[in-house]
Amino acid sequence: MSDKKFLEEVNPDRREFIEKVTKGAFIIPTVISVMMLNQKLNLTTANAQSNLPPCLSFAALISTPHGDIPVGDLKPGMPVYTMDKEGGKVIEPVELVSKASVSRRHTVCRLVLDDGRELLVSGGHPTSSGLEVERLNPGEKFDGAEIQSVEKVSYEAGFTYDLLPAGETGCYWANGILLGSTLSPDSNGKIRKAA
Repeated sequence: MSDKKFLEEVNPDRREFIEKVTKGAFIIPTVISVMMLNQKLNLTTANAQSNLPPCLSFAALISTPHGDIPVGDLKPGMPVYTMDKEGGKVIEPVELVSKASVSRRHTVCRLVLDDGRELLVSGGHPTSSGLEVERLNPGEKFDGAEIQSVEKVSYEAGFTYDLLPAGETGCYWANGILLGSTLSPDSNGKIRKAA
């Protein structure tokens, strides 16, 4: 199925969001893979500046009713834990999964909490409250623990990932840490700049 035909069959709100995400310009030729409705859409662009969505490292484990699953193994329709508007943990299917190529010079933040949870995530990735991860500070309370450190580190794995669960908030748990999604249409299609 051609990319154009695929987009014609997508819900108009989702199609508009995908179009906003993929019309960004990139420093290097970049392929964004968006999996939706069990179909894969590869889009390639090459222009002047980066608008690459900040995402998770390949090693991030997503909390699901079937145990923790690597983010790269998730597919639309698979159940994951998300948060409802009242802050309760609920099960919803994955709506979108993305895989974005990043340069070998890409950096991510290593977020370490005092209870042992740790995550490699792009600095611009939103927390469940919408704050970018790179804006968190050691000593602050975050997700029921105290932040030990937030430091930028080199990330040479080549790809970052994100997902959007169905439901009211688009939040999910990665390595046990509650985060927002860069794929949420609730952000009005605004994709945060990569770190």
